[in-house]
Amino acid sequence: METTGITLQLGQMLLVQTASELLTGTLKFVDLNRKIIELENVYDQRSNCRYNSPQILAFPQIKKLQIIRDDEPSDSPNSSNTSPTTSEVNQESHTSYNTAPKSPISSPELKKPLRQESDVSLSSNELELIHEQLNAIVCITQTDQRYHKALADIRVQPVVALIMEPVDFGRAHRTSVLTVATFKMVYIFDIIALGSIFREMKQLLESERPRKAVHYSHRLVDHLKNRYGVKLGGVFDTFVAVSLVRGVKQPMTLIEAVGQVLNITHLYFQPDAVEIKTYDPYKRPLSAEMCQVLAKKAIFQLKLHEHLLHKHMLKNFYNQCEVFSQTFCENEDAPFQMQRESRAGFQHIKRSPNEFAFKFNDLK
Repeated sequence: METTGITLQLGQMLLVQTASELLTGTLKFVDLNRKIIELENVYDQRSNCRYNSPQILAFPQIKKLQIIRDDEPSDSPNSSNTSPTTSEVNQESHTSYNTAPKSPISSPELKKPLRQESDVSLSSNELELIHEQLNAIVCITQTDQRYHKALADIRVQPVVALIMEPVDFGRAHRTSVLTVATFKMVYIFDIIALGSIFREMKQLLESERPRKAVHYSHRLVDHLKNRYGVKLGGVFDTFVAVSLVRGVKQPMTLIEAVGQVLNITHLYFQPDAVEIKTYDPYKRPLSAEMCQVLAKKAIFQLKLHEHLLHKHMLKNFYNQCEVFSQTFCENEDAPFQMQRESRAGFQHIKRSPNEFAFKFNDLK
């Protein structure tokens, strides 16, 4: 990856590596004279620890600093005065600062196209909830009580995220792990240790419920069908959804889709590029770092499904619901218009020719 100088701005989400920690947090304060930065909403990916108070780091402590998410800079004067460039920091520090591809260069004008590429930036509260999920990872290596509890939990979910590794070449590679994320938990099924996909899990995968949010479903379905005779049911493919929403059909990995839609850089998933590049999916035991990467993929797979479905694909439906719900609010004669046969507000319900293109008689 080519590295260039970056500009620190208040509100950016940073990935900071020290000798013993790998921290993510929002930049709250920079003091060049004292050579310190202050982060809030700090989470240590190595220890799975979330700090309740802001953390102050001195420049000499920092081995690497990278931008994960770039928020719009504040309009306050202090924001512009406390935005050091890499060269300013390195004048008095031996710390190496590298930048992510989505990080700003220096001016707001250069940042605008980058902001337009993504749909939304996750709030700090949403990221905190994600960090809580990362503390709720359950690794399953045998068909014990944890295995059956996991299946029981998954069975009652409306939708789950499904990640299989490796799956890039479909049936060509044997399965290493199957990761399932619910809205609260992440289950990593070690298929090598388990030996196979057994009847209960097979039935769950073939069922229409819960819906399975997946990416590149054609590879996953090929793998499951030819390796285990499983016909995956209830598929919601986020690659298909992104292609339809954006009107562009081009290759896009899950991490790339998350970056474009949710404005989360790939560095969040691969903080240690060297280890990921040399990662052997069949090496056991699974490292804590790899479990974190698998969990993040599954969590953001589910978040991507939620955003694409509710913010894009059902956007017109939600807008009509909002307008219809306000029908009587500003009408003084509303009580007289609420008879059983009243058609008040019906004019707000408009069906486009291509939307909801199905026959109600076909619904089961």
